[in-house]
Amino acid sequence: MSNKNPFELRFDVLQMAKDYMDRTWEMNYVFTQQLFEQNKTTAEEMKKALESYPVEELMKKAQELYKFVIKQD
Repeated sequence: MSNKNPFELRFDVLQMAKDYMDRTWEMNYVFTQQLFEQNKTTAEEMKKALESYPVEELMKKAQELYKFVIKQD
């Protein structure tokens, strides 16, 4: 067990959430890019795939992960 204080723990959870969101964005981008190269998607959909996720979405994912960490069952 680690001796991290609550701030360090929350930072770690936020970093995990960011890593998760970054990987999800990257997979969606690569998939959309492949579809675009095969002419199975539009330039507008490709442009949408380039958009980053909102901070609110990141915070929601971090809260979801943190709930798991503090769960006591």
